[in-house]
Amino acid sequence: MLLIRNKTQVMIPLQKEVTTLGRKLTDIILDDSKASGHHAEIRKEGSGFRLVDLKSTNGTFLNRRRIDEMILSDQDVVEIGLTTLCFFSDIRDFHGPVEELTGSVKMKNPAEAPLEDRFDAISGVTTNSKTMTQIAIEIEVLEGPQGGKKFRFRKSHVMIGREEGDLVLLDMDMSRRHALIEALSANVIFIKDLESTNGTYVNDKLIQSQRLRHDDIIRLGGATLRFRCEDIQNEGEQT
Repeated sequence: MLLIRNKTQVMIPLQKEVTTLGRKLTDIILDDSKASGHHAEIRKEGSGFRLVDLKSTNGTFLNRRRIDEMILSDQDVVEIGLTTLCFFSDIRDFHGPVEELTGSVKMKNPAEAPLEDRFDAISGVTTNSKTMTQIAIEIEVLEGPQGGKKFRFRKSHVMIGREEGDLVLLDMDMSRRHALIEALSANVIFIKDLESTNGTYVNDKLIQSQRLRHDDIIRLGGATLRFRCEDIQNEGEQT
């Protein structure tokens, strides 16, 4: 199963022998300027699936490593341009109805879409976000504006910036919209730099996109943050 993550989730059963992904006339259309017209495909092989790059310009990445082709394993993370997809070998992390892929699914580029539309990118096939395992993202400000404070978010995406976002830190070295934390599942959480001026660092390493681990240290401008998360499936409604 392939999970595509934005503000809402969609689980797409990979029932075709070959599922194509790209910017033009594919099974899953990615409205992403960094994706090639026919970028990659997922081929069914027996009980498994193989991800194949179609000689794309910017490459296909599996778990942050550029690949030509590779057998997919449970919870592998696929990156095509600025689009992130998560592969599941079954539906154990998904608690809602599974939608059939009846046509192309169009995904907007999250870095280029207007803020209000940034997560409204799935056309046609969507499910409610409450059908996913719910998590709590906790961010502790170690240094910088609001130092010493902890912020807890019961949501699957957290925008951090100087002027816009779920967590606003008045730091002049931080961009207006600096970085985005996206939860693909309870165990697969990424942070993406949103083309900030001064960059995003995880554990002192400059990143564009990076999978987060519990207690990772994030630096944005002059702010230093500690990331933590926990499963809150039985804790109540998302806020």
